[in-house]
Amino acid sequence: SVERTDDGVSIRFSGADRSETTENFDYLLAATGRRPNVDSLDIQNADIAEDDHGSPLFDHYTLQCGDSHIFIAGDANNEVPLLHEAADEGRIAGDNAARYPDVRAGLRRVPLGIVFTDPQIATVGMTLSEVDERCKGRYAVGEVSFEGQGRSRVIGANKGLLHVYGERGSGLFLGAEMFGPAAEHIGHLLAWSLQKHMTVSEMLTMPFYHPVIEEGVRTALRDLNRKLDIGPQPIEHCLDCGPGG
Repeated sequence: SVERTDDGVSIRFSGADRSETTENFDYLLAATGRRPNVDSLDIQNADIAEDDHGSPLFDHYTLQCGDSHIFIAGDANNEVPLLHEAADEGRIAGDNAARYPDVRAGLRRVPLGIVFTDPQIATVGMTLSEVDERCKGRYAVGEVSFEGQGRSRVIGANKGLLHVYGERGSGLFLGAEMFGPAAEHIGHLLAWSLQKHMTVSEMLTMPFYHPVIEEGVRTALRDLNRKLDIGPQPIEHCLDCGPGG
């Protein structure tokens, strides 16, 4: 339950052991999503298919609604309400609308989401459920806790967890989900690797400076490489990693 108090917000929840806990906070952020900005367009008169919520159905790569001359982007389609995605969508939709009926697929970048909380949250590429659907169970998950990660301990930000996902057989890196220190920066590094279709082994050939939080990424990738039966068993407190590697 959530209740407003004189000092802020009181939240009652169940912990991992199912015991009930109550904690007090200054503020509560309710991320409940957004509605697509199509209410005043009378879109129901456009003779295009809609989903159960009344939003137009469209092609992810062309932004075209069915076979019509209508293209939808950004907050209007509400697929991924992020500025960098909306900019790409606007370019694709605008180009296709201008040269219609010559409709072409545009470049869609690797999904990247960041939440600027404390600790930060980042998602890159596929979620775990999407990985499972694609790989039919033939995947592995590497992880690292930032509790004992060297640089994170030095700056007093050693709270968090990173999970990285890889495909068995190909060794392809598929995605990651993280909450912890420097998630906004680590998310970008992982998104670039995914955009380049790198394998986990290839990612491990990249340089890692010491001491930085990104060393935790290497730890997670080594764990994943081993679970994919590609790399050796990671050595705890390995000297070439440096402290906290």
